[in-house]
This record gives sequence, C-alpha cells and structure tokens, in this order.
Amino acid sequence: MINELKIHEMKRRAVSIIFPNVCPFCGRVVNAREYYCPSCVEMLPKICRELSPPENVSRLFACCWYSGIAREAVHRLKFGCIIDPADAFSLMMSETLADHAKDFDAIVPVPSGIKSIEKRGFSPAKVIARRISMRLELPIERALKAGADKIEQKTLSRKKRLQNARESFFVKNNAEIAGKRLLLVDDVTTTGSTLSVLAELLLKAGAADVSAAVFAKVPGEFKKLDEPKRFKKLTKK
Repeated sequence: MINELKIHEMKRRAVSIIFPNVCPFCGRVVNAREYYCPSCVEMLPKICRELSPPENVSRLFACCWYSGIAREAVHRLKFGCIIDPADAFSLMMSETLADHAKDFDAIVPVPSGIKSIEKRGFSPAKVIARRISMRLELPIERALKAGADKIEQKTLSRKKRLQNARESFFVKNNAEIAGKRLLLVDDVTTTGSTLSVLAELLLKAGAADVSAAVFAKVPGEFKKLDEPKRFKKLTKK
C-alpha cells in the first residue's frame, strides 16, 4: 500500500505540470508536493476536543467544524464535483487517525447513491477512504451498498434521516466483516443518523466494533446541508 501511495503522489505531481495543484480552501496554486496552503490550515475551524459519537458508533473522529473555509471546501467536493479536496481531506484525516490505526482491521466507506455518483462522477467517501487506506495501510471493505432509490439525506429532517438511512443501505456480505473492528469513513456528518444506522447494520452483520471518521462535523443540534446558491469554482486540474 505504501507503493500505491507513492504512485498516486507521483501521478499527482506529473499532472501538476500541466494543471497546477490548487488549495481546496482558497483556490490558490500550491507546490506540486503540497495539498493546501499552510496559511489556510491555520484558519480552519479545527475540532480540538473529543466528540460524542452517535448511537452504535464507538468513537467519532473529525478534523473540522463544518463552517468557514472548511464548509466551502466540502461544497467544492460535494456540489462542485471537484475531486481534489478529497486529497486534502484524506491527508488531514489520516493525521488525526494515525495514533489509532492499530485499533482498526478495515475501512468501510459510506456508499453514495447511484444518482449522486452519476452526477459527480465519483463517490466522495470512497475516494477519501481509498486515500486513507493508502496512508494508514488499512484494507478497504466495501461491505455496504446503497439501494437504487436512495434519497439524499441533506433534503430530510432529523427524524426522517434515520428512517431513510434504514431503508437506503444494506450489507453486501456478512462474512467479509465478521469479527472485524471497522472504521466508517465519510466526508461530513450532520446529525450522525447515517453513521448510526450503518454502524447498527455492520454490528448486526457480525462486526466486532464500529468507529467513524469524517472531515467535517456540522455544529449544533441540526443544520441542513444545503447546496450553495453560488459556487466559486477552483482552477480545474
């Protein structure tokens, strides 16, 4: 997996010769070996305390609050269909998880619905999970799948999110996760409903333990993850 990471970084540097790397937080061009501006990192609304995990989840790891430039970067990934922020998110998440990597047997990305993948061209959680897997040398188990009629959580109230999550996901193969300590990975969490339901499914399927990691956590009891009316695009790589 170390070789896979080196190959990924070599490709990234090669592409930057034609399409310069840009910071996902401000849009400025950065060095071919960099993933973001050092000055932007200082401005991020970092989470500096332990978070209470949602039901069924043992621990919740998160880098930033979903606000300011962190929120804008998530918008670029989710609504702007720009994959570059996933590299920055995965690097920061890997640094947060580094001391806990030995506690997990595998990473499980939160699956996107078919319509979302068709719209973006990729699954944000899957890309982030792949990058974390390369850095922490943890295997990925694609044990979860979203149903064809999955409804996006951002359009629903807190109460309906739980119901929708239970109707939208299922475990593909119980044998793949039996007895394993799993790490659910997603880009952002709002109420924690999706993580809670997915952890419940994995535990019922035989997982020994389920933790979760996200780049950003929406602060407060509930705030809708709206698509921005205006979107500032970055320089395309």
